[in-house]
Amino acid sequence: QKEERKSKAAKDDGKTVSSSSPAYVILTASLLSEANTALRSTFVGLCVLSIGISFFWLFANSLHVTEAGWIGGLPALIHALTVMEIAMVPLLYCMIKDASKAIGKSNTIQALVEKLSGKNKKDVTEEDAKQFMTDLETYAFVMKKSGSWTPFWAGGPLSSADAMAEEKMVVKEIEAIEQDIQAKSKPDAIVISTEQARTLEVLSNISRMEGYREYIYFLLNFIAFYGYLLGVVVYYFDDEEKQHESIRYLKMGYSNADADWAGNFAGDLMWTIEPIVILLSPAFFCNVVEECWCQEEG
Repeated sequence: QKEERKSKAAKDDGKTVSSSSPAYVILTASLLSEANTALRSTFVGLCVLSIGISFFWLFANSLHVTEAGWIGGLPALIHALTVMEIAMVPLLYCMIKDASKAIGKSNTIQALVEKLSGKNKKDVTEEDAKQFMTDLETYAFVMKKSGSWTPFWAGGPLSSADAMAEEKMVVKEIEAIEQDIQAKSKPDAIVISTEQARTLEVLSNISRMEGYREYIYFLLNFIAFYGYLLGVVVYYFDDEEKQHESIRYLKMGYSNADADWAGNFAGDLMWTIEPIVILLSPAFFCNVVEECWCQEEG
């Protein structure tokens, strides 16, 4: 719907926006990115909801409620663990993707600073110039002093009564993008100023640390995933004498009782450490940012 309004607004305003123009490409990329993010957030939310509901049986098991046969007893606990394990698989994949994306973003910023910092437009290669004029992420880094770009619709959806106002705002957004690009397209324009380069280097460091943190999340959750998986395995393969060799390797040679206890302990420990990392990492990031600014000023 926003895509249609964008094209319609440009036509109504007496302007023809080419689908290959930088402003059109950047705006379209922003809309597609938001759509993908919304879809992924919905899917991740469903997975987290499934884990949250399953956590009720884990909590009850910690209080030895399942041993009394209430709320379904041990079979219900195993079913809850199975649902939780299934829901964790896509989340683990998302953690790896987020970590890789954050580190890639850091490398992109660093490369931009090295190639474009302090340079005039006339000193920039045509390929590099095309990149920061058509790529959404690079546009935000190069064009905005803060290193980020927020379109008007990021503040929330407008009501249907404001359709005409929204169309006019789309036109203004396109004009603003075109003005930014034209300003940077002048031969003597500085692509990335020294002050902007400092901001981008800090953003690069933050993005890299966020990537490392996502890898830590993945490691903690993978250990928890493996630990709770052992509880499900030993429940369905309770006869140790008839177990396949692959099951014994999965248990690392432990008996069913030891594998079940160790797996639950590992899972509980990892999910105790993870919230500590979540709570302490922002303070750590702030300290690193302050150190970066001090080094730049020094």
